[in-house]
Amino acid sequence: MNFQVSYFIIIPLFFLSFFAVSQRPLTGEKIFKNKYPNEQINLLAEATLLVSNSLEDDIIVTLRDGGGHYITHLYLRAFEKYLIENLPVGHFIYQYHNLKLFYESPERIPIVVGSKAYLDFYFSAGSKRVIGFEISKDDFFR
Repeated sequence: MNFQVSYFIIIPLFFLSFFAVSQRPLTGEKIFKNKYPNEQINLLAEATLLVSNSLEDDIIVTLRDGGGHYITHLYLRAFEKYLIENLPVGHFIYQYHNLKLFYESPERIPIVVGSKAYLDFYFSAGSKRVIGFEISKDDFFR
């Protein structure tokens, strides 16, 4: 009888402790909705961007237009991909945060009507770091 009572106490406590631990976000989640303005979307352009994370780290990606205005952001787990749909047309810069430092792209991504663009985050062995230049936290959330 004692064994059964302790069994019924230990098992639920185990599962509760498992779910009580903070879980990392899912790929595609907008974890900074409260820090950014509304997303910019264009349902008519049918433009998409497939973002791929080949890094061992989770990252947060922010897209901005050429003038630096916010378009969208997403959480991207390590070794996962996410398709951003309904993008407006233009040339975009991307910023990313690898949960340690903040970076901005050295190049722009052209998005035109009906385009299916691709962006891959990878480790550059030649430069010993992820491609991009470091920015401040304030620049990331502006």
